[in-house]
Parts: sequence; C-alpha cells; structure tokens
Amino acid sequence: MKAVSTRHLSKTYWFYEKAGGLSGSLKALWGGRKTFVEAVQDVNLHLEIGERVGIIGPNGAGKTTTLKMLCGILHPTRGDVEVMGFVPSLREKEFLRSITFVTGQRNRLFWDLPAQDYFEFCRVVYEIPKELYQRNLRSLTELSDIGGMLNIPQRKLSAGQRKRCELVAALLHDPKVIFLDEPTNALDLINARAIREFIKDKGKEGRHTIILTSHNMADIEQVCDRVIIIHQGRIVFDGGLRNLSSTKGFKKQIRVVFNDRPDGSALEKLGQLTKSQGQEICLEVDPSEASSVASHLFSHFSIQDISITEVPLEKIIESIYRESTSEKAGR
Repeated sequence: MKAVSTRHLSKTYWFYEKAGGLSGSLKALWGGRKTFVEAVQDVNLHLEIGERVGIIGPNGAGKTTTLKMLCGILHPTRGDVEVMGFVPSLREKEFLRSITFVTGQRNRLFWDLPAQDYFEFCRVVYEIPKELYQRNLRSLTELSDIGGMLNIPQRKLSAGQRKRCELVAALLHDPKVIFLDEPTNALDLINARAIREFIKDKGKEGRHTIILTSHNMADIEQVCDRVIIIHQGRIVFDGGLRNLSSTKGFKKQIRVVFNDRPDGSALEKLGQLTKSQGQEICLEVDPSEASSVASHLFSHFSIQDISITEVPLEKIIESIYRESTSEKAGR
C-alpha cells in the first residue's frame, strides 16, 4: 500500500471579477464575470511509507492547496487521491488517526494551558491508550528537548518552544503520514535548526512518511531525500535531491587558491574559468570530472587551498521556474 497516491489531482477556484469602488461592487452583483483559477493541475504523486519529501514552489504555486487536499480539508475538483488507503475527503476516523497536519502559519495550542494539559487533551481526542501515550510522550519529549517547559503556559514560551510543543502534540497518536506546511516559518536560526533536527530524527525511524513544504532551502536540504517542485499548479520536477543539479546539467564549482600566480591558459583546458584574481581562480566542471580535475591540480600546481561545491539549490530551482514559465508561454 502506498502512503500517498494521486491521479490527475486538480483543484479549481472561481470568483467574480469586479471593478473598484461601490459602483463596481453593485455591477458585480448582477453582471460579474466568473473567473476560474487552476490552483493545482493534473498532479500525480506516489509516495512510499518512510519517504521524506520536500515540496517546493513560489507563492501561489499550489503547495498548500495540494497538502490540504491530501489531508481532506479541501475537496479536489478532479482526479483521485488516496492516503494510507483512505479517501481523504471522507474524513473517516481511522484516516484522521493515521495523519497529522502542522502549519507554521497557525498555532494549534491553547494559549493559557501548559503543554502537559494540551497533550492530555490530545490523548482523549485521539483515544490513545494510556500506556502508548506515556511511551510516545517520553520519547517525543526527549527527542524535542521540551522536558523543562511542560508545565509552563504556552503564552510564556518563545515561538520556537511553542513550535516544538506543537510538533510533539501532533505526533502523540503516532501518525503514519506527517504533513508539515512551512514548519520553521518566522523562527530564528537556532530554533529553526532544532525543529529540522527533530523532524529529521523522526523521519529516520522509517515508519513515517514526511511531506514538507518550505521556502527555506535549509529545511529541504537537511530533512528531505526527495524533492517535488510545483510551479503554476503543475509538477515540473520530481526526483532525488542529490540528482537535482545533475539532472538539469549544472556543473560543480572548483575554487583554488595557489601559492603562486597560475598560468591561466593551462587552467582553461581543465574547465570553464569563471574567475581569475591574483592567486585565486574558480573553475566550472562536469560533476563526473570534478575529482579528476582536483587530482590534476594537486599534482601539477602548488596549492594553498581548494574547495569543490555544488551550485546553490536556490539557483537550480530558479532556473526550473524560468524554464517552466517559458514552456507555458510557448504553448
């Protein structure tokens, strides 16, 4: 059984166009033009149990809409969707026990209650057996490092502390599919890193499918093994994170600092010379040739420092957005 399976999943919104001002509102009551917006178009997804998947896309690409259809919050306009064998829009009790949905845009905790009381509330709502509840609570409390804040009202905690408590609450019933929408939104570097480590450690257990959307590339790079890029409602890339740069033909960057000023003509034979400033140069080479070029440099030159890096993920994704927009404009 697949954790998530969709076929031609689509969601269309509509609204009445209207001009500004009172007169525009009155005209829209009787003669407004109906406009349709394809928020999600023909999405086909097949995710296995244990996968950690990042969904990337610009604002309005359809990421959150897709997640909400997978959770059953929104009904698809067209297509089929199954999550752990259930149809999400039916919102069956067993389905709700098998998933959780956490968003960085909204706090699900009760403002004046300490986390301990809210966790007990979750135990009752999800009908978690006490023995299982205690075991999960101990494990999650240790993993998220919130042991010292269980009895503190939520309003007295920082945003990062509340987010960790919220994640623990969302996982107490041991869901099989975990949906996370911008989990590190508006968090500082330290708290964002703590949240990522918590999610990654949970994913390493191999019993949960984690589907995460984020504009923070560190979330995707550090948590996910597979990345899905959505642009204008369509999937434009679906594959391994490590293969993203090679799939799109991007080269590796080799930065070298020599002990003496190098011969530029000799270096141009090794790759594309993108920078030459004094004793420092930068070369672009095919990923398959990076190691051999580095070995050649070490054996033929006196080197002070060398580094080999991938093209930044943001640059790769930007190129995919531009390519997708160009293809759509050309149709």
